[in-house]
Amino acid sequence: MVAARRRGIATASASRSAPLKVDVTDLAALSAFLDAQAPKQILNCVALVDVATCERDPALAYAVNARPVSVMADHATRTGCRLIHISTDHFFTGDGRRSHGEGDPVRLLNEYARSKFAAEAFALTAPGALVLRTNFLGWPSATGRSLGEWALQVIETQCPADLYADQFVSCLDVWSLAEAVLDLMDAGAAGILNLGAREVFSKAEFVLALARRLGRDLPHARLTSVSAAGVRRPDSLGLDVSRAEALLRRPLPGLGQVVDSLAHHRDPTGAVP
Repeated sequence: MVAARRRGIATASASRSAPLKVDVTDLAALSAFLDAQAPKQILNCVALVDVATCERDPALAYAVNARPVSVMADHATRTGCRLIHISTDHFFTGDGRRSHGEGDPVRLLNEYARSKFAAEAFALTAPGALVLRTNFLGWPSATGRSLGEWALQVIETQCPADLYADQFVSCLDVWSLAEAVLDLMDAGAAGILNLGAREVFSKAEFVLALARRLGRDLPHARLTSVSAAGVRRPDSLGLDVSRAEALLRRPLPGLGQVVDSLAHHRDPTGAVP
């Protein structure tokens, strides 16, 4: 929203609690809402991201993550507006630190991944739709329980924590993500596109890098395996972002730049560490 307004783009935010309120699980209400607002572009960030909740309640996962996208795609098809759908990176496993391309075969290990993959199919029924496979970090989040916020709490409190050493990601800071999304929209990007950091790193490497950037130690953290998590989770989520970089005509941030951005937005005065 902030990045768009800086560019002079008129925006309106809708959610269960935003000034524009809508329950996306009420499909009739969602369709009526979109017809009333008549947007030129729809940027869908709605998601139930708690993997354990999705596993316990697959119907809820589908109702939040997938079915609303079918309504947005229908509206985009009927009206000619453009749909940009924020997807996920939870589609790959067993490849270690590999960067996966947009055309690589997927493996759907849990209900979160299944519902998000269904959402991609719905989104792509709309002409010119852009589906962004991504994983991003930042604060504050809607839930207050994002990976970035959890990492910051662990670092600041030095509490015991298990750090996944064998789950690899290409997480991008949300501020770089926002600028890239707007630039890709301007470039007319369509179809499935990876958007993340240009490096692949483990979640443990991310937390340790952020701690170093903030001048902190993690004396009570231990390296562990994602296989110890209660719900089966993919472990090889690295994304090849070369296509996005070509469209953007610039390199996307690496791990060092991501943690620098997170540190800056924690304290824009530059007082950290």
